[in-house]
Amino acid sequence: MARSHRSRRSKKTKSQTEEKSIKGKLLEHGDIFFFYRPKVGTEEVRDIENVQRFYMVTSPDNSSFVFGYLIPFSALWRSAAGALNVLTSSNPHEIRKEFLPAEYQTETRGTRRIGAAVPAGEGKYSIVEHEGHSELAYILELPEEPGPTQREFQIKKEASYIVSVKNPDIQVPGYNAFLKRKPHYPNSLKEKFGNRRWINVEDPHLLDYENAQLLLIGARKKDVEEELGIDIDEEKETSRTAELFNDLKIKKEQVPLKPLFTGKFPSKKDIPFAQEIKRLSIEEAPGRGGKVGGKIAASSSASAASVAKVLSGIKFPKNKDQLIHYAEQNKYKVSKPEVVIEALKELHATHFENMSDVEKALGAIR
Repeated sequence: MARSHRSRRSKKTKSQTEEKSIKGKLLEHGDIFFFYRPKVGTEEVRDIENVQRFYMVTSPDNSSFVFGYLIPFSALWRSAAGALNVLTSSNPHEIRKEFLPAEYQTETRGTRRIGAAVPAGEGKYSIVEHEGHSELAYILELPEEPGPTQREFQIKKEASYIVSVKNPDIQVPGYNAFLKRKPHYPNSLKEKFGNRRWINVEDPHLLDYENAQLLLIGARKKDVEEELGIDIDEEKETSRTAELFNDLKIKKEQVPLKPLFTGKFPSKKDIPFAQEIKRLSIEEAPGRGGKVGGKIAASSSASAASVAKVLSGIKFPKNKDQLIHYAEQNKYKVSKPEVVIEALKELHATHFENMSDVEKALGAIR
């Protein structure tokens, strides 16, 4: 892919490159994008309380395919998060359609509207084999420096996450499986799992299949390139060169690009008028398990987002009663605190060493 009008960082010396190659084996490299979709009926997003979906999209170099992963955004970039491949496609129309605004019919409330997916970041990523595991590392290019939107989603300037793939034939207790549908792995990839529940991404093709389930665990948030021994080219992006349009074939008039450059949530006036709207079937509508909807995923994401907000800043370890007490002291941070308090009261676990323990306990009750 041609990359003209770019300002690249200085090249690494030969000795630096040789030193880095010893630390980590590069498995895949490409462009990465972050999107969020507003809740049903929301015209203007102010924080993650107004968000229904969070997507991570990767476009590997030397590939015509794009992969979209649905992630419970409150858990992402904090400790551990599950992710589901919801789209694998080389068809630009399919990719663009996935992010269009949508409408569906209800029996009691008539036509309901879901806003278009909005970009929250763009950058470069690499998947690296490092010290016995695989890591997905990225550097953010748009916005050049994280702003309010990125801070809300905990999207750092650079970060790395240990990434594993779930064996589709083994149930994992406490893990919130998004869908009952399984990825259609060929035998050559199925054999890699053996009898293990999770395996490293030793072959990036494991991520390429729809309904593949991933686990991301926060590894590091700075000095990623030096630590992993890789060079992720960070480039100066403009409206002409943004890979958002080149890779995903999204029309510029459909994206609130100015807020992306400044790292802010777009205001109502910044959001382009939707000239094309996707019509959802009954099966695709929220509450029916569709990609845009899905009662379990939608309610889980909203609940997890609220829990993360009311527990922001908490010091571990904590027992269940202490979690509830802390949440009650911070309930002003969310619009429906009673839902959060009730969710914490339903937790089966009684002791928590970190936020990851809380996330796992929440997953067990959904």
